[in-house]
Amino acid sequence: MKLHDLHNEVQAGILDYLAVHPNAMGSVEHISNDWLADEKFEHNVAQVQSAVDIMVNRGELVPRLGGDFYSQ
Repeated sequence: MKLHDLHNEVQAGILDYLAVHPNAMGSVEHISNDWLADEKFEHNVAQVQSAVDIMVNRGELVPRLGGDFYSQ
């Protein structure tokens, strides 16, 4: 899978999770291990961080608690 496609999958997985859990907040590690645990694509923390950074730049996620945690 190309990196761009993986980022899209990760972003979609995060948005799907937040649709069910709108008040969720988590670190990149938590997002990778828990929010995306049921996804069918393989990912690692660095790939999730990159996707989260894209989402922050778009305003889809907001950094919280000094930037270590993210929410809608």
